[in-house]
Amino acid sequence: MSEHTPASLSIGELSERTGVPTSALRYYDELGLVRPTARASGRRRYAESAVRDVSVIVFFREIGFSLAEIGRFMAGEQPGRQELIEHKLAELAEQQHRIEVARSALEHGRRCPAGDPVRCSRFWSIIDERRRGLSLAESHTRAH
Repeated sequence: MSEHTPASLSIGELSERTGVPTSALRYYDELGLVRPTARASGRRRYAESAVRDVSVIVFFREIGFSLAEIGRFMAGEQPGRQELIEHKLAELAEQQHRIEVARSALEHGRRCPAGDPVRCSRFWSIIDERRRGLSLAESHTRAH
């Protein structure tokens, strides 16, 4: 007779079904994100539902959530989840803004009339404004 129920998965089987390395699954266990339902001869055994749980973790990682945020999301109630979503949306909007400013600065560097960004007066004015404490966006706006 087998030491585990037919519906349980070994860590290797869970890894194969989710594409997540076993080392990451062990780490998820340490963090309390995906817990084995049993241990057989010291080996982790997971319920079928762990495939879905790991898939949720992978999805949230892909859209920018940290493991700590995922843990809070999975453990939380609906109002707390909405708050996490709102916070992540604001964070992504800020990242998007920084990317747009960086892209604009690089586009200028590529077509800069000075021929070399290091010889560009706008480049140095942005650097000087940053040194004075202005944000990249503010410095870039002032230079243009």
